[in-house]
Amino acid sequence: MQDLKNKFQYFKNKYFSIVGVMLLIFLALFLLWFNNTKSQQSAGVTPARIYFDGEYRIGDGEWLTIKKGKHIPSTEGDVTLRINFHLTDPYGNPMDDMERVVPLALYTDHIGLAFYSGDRIVYVIDNENPAIGESACGENWTMHAVTAGSSAPTVMVVHNPHAFGNENAIDELLSNIAIWGNIEFEKEILQRGEPQRNAGMLFMLVSVVFLGIALFSTLIHIKSHKIIWLLGLVVLFAGAYIVYSAVGVPFWSESVASNTTMLICSMMFYMLFLSISISYFLKASRKVGEITVILLGVANAVFLLLPILTDVFFYDVQIFWVATQFVANAVLIFCLVKEVIGAEGWGRWLYTGALLPLIAFGVDAAGTWLGAWQGGVVSQYVFIALFAVATVMVLKLIPHSINVATKAKELEMEKIVLGAELAESRISTMMSQIRPHFVYNTLGSIEQLCKLDPPKAGELVHNFAKYLRGNFGELDNPKPILMSQEMEHVHHYISIENVRFPDMTFTFEMKSDDFHIPALTIQPIVENAIKHGLMKLPRGGTIRVVSYETDTDYCISVVDDGVGFDTGVLIDERTHVGLRNIRERLKVMVNGKLEIESTIGVGTRVLVTIPKEDKK
Repeated sequence: MQDLKNKFQYFKNKYFSIVGVMLLIFLALFLLWFNNTKSQQSAGVTPARIYFDGEYRIGDGEWLTIKKGKHIPSTEGDVTLRINFHLTDPYGNPMDDMERVVPLALYTDHIGLAFYSGDRIVYVIDNENPAIGESACGENWTMHAVTAGSSAPTVMVVHNPHAFGNENAIDELLSNIAIWGNIEFEKEILQRGEPQRNAGMLFMLVSVVFLGIALFSTLIHIKSHKIIWLLGLVVLFAGAYIVYSAVGVPFWSESVASNTTMLICSMMFYMLFLSISISYFLKASRKVGEITVILLGVANAVFLLLPILTDVFFYDVQIFWVATQFVANAVLIFCLVKEVIGAEGWGRWLYTGALLPLIAFGVDAAGTWLGAWQGGVVSQYVFIALFAVATVMVLKLIPHSINVATKAKELEMEKIVLGAELAESRISTMMSQIRPHFVYNTLGSIEQLCKLDPPKAGELVHNFAKYLRGNFGELDNPKPILMSQEMEHVHHYISIENVRFPDMTFTFEMKSDDFHIPALTIQPIVENAIKHGLMKLPRGGTIRVVSYETDTDYCISVVDDGVGFDTGVLIDERTHVGLRNIRERLKVMVNGKLEIESTIGVGTRVLVTIPKEDKK
């Protein structure tokens, strides 16, 4: 046991050291990420070397001038752009004296571009074009050569196959137009997203640590292992979302389809496991929370299977998932508000904190729909804040859980030892009851009755067999029995003793016998009353057994009018049949107690008391 304690203590010390260092690393990288990712993806990519002017129209509408900062919606139909490109020297001076073919860097966010020369399409950039693959929907950087300094505008048509989600796609396209120089261009884009990707990968690394702790906690049966599993999964998918929503992901992972799948799946699973975690802590409305997350899980499975089994784009199921998650969040928010009202102390803070990611999701959904921003921007910041709090909680939860597990192991060992002691006690009790002299005397009585009164001898044999069966049966019965069953054993014993001592009187008053008591409790007490009380009288004597109940206890009283003894003198329990065993089994099995009152020349009263709240 001491070795087990040392191992747990060693693990606790190492755990605090490792997690403490990881927390410091996380905070340092988070600050680096925060300071380097304030600008959005729509900011300029490279130092300005090209600029443009022109006009646009939505569908067959009127032509409007393209103005810097003016929003051009991408979800109201195809948008035609007529753009004139111009070059500048490194100092920003126009270079329109001659035409030059320049490679343009074009950022497309779930949109397709078709370049026209007159009425003829000369070039297509379309991730969902059958020639590229219909499953290639996503964010991408591509290159197309245009003529700068020409009086003839470049005409391109922007097609958006989705009615939601990328409202700002054309704004991002125009604000990110730059000259695609060489490999340095890709490096610059990658560097802008590197702090965020590193932060996301750090979260994923931390999640592996949490999942490892969860596995260890499961193996040693720590009670809180479920919430550690959930926390690890939440952090894992949140980290994946942060990675795949970073700037420059198409250069970091070139598979457009897998990038889109990872981005959407990570957000779906993040919200799913977050919802499960929230329902785990619910009390008053746990049933509602559990049903909600079950239905949410089924809906998510459907949304994941639809793109596989049908022609639906994976990106297009997102709007239905958002709607479903929004409804689930509304139910969970209702449950959490109910819990906040009824909670006190830290519980109220816990439920209040759980509201934040659900509200953040709704804010992000509204912001994306309105085109204010795209994706889970608010959710990311809320997650980072809650992650820091959750990490501190885990630092406290794990050592506490390990202490609980240690105590549970100790209690289990104590139960094993106690079980062995009880088994020994039952054997000792049984053996103490079957005294050789009692057996010899009983067999002698049977022998005499066989000659004098055979029917009575048969009855005595029957009762003696019942008595022996009751004693030996106790070996296989570690649980308390009904008082009525115990009294049957008492009657079998008394019927045997009555043959030897017909002048002894036994009376019973069973006002209550529907409760449990350790087997072989009353019979040894009656035997003690006969042996140490009545047998020392010149003749006769009475034993009265009464059972009754009060508001709090069940009571059994065994009173004899024998010789009695001085209660001021320490009772030698070894000379009183099974007395020590009776006390121990009463205490352990039913939290009962045994009290003895005696007066010399008057008699003895033994009282057994069993609390009702400990009724087995």
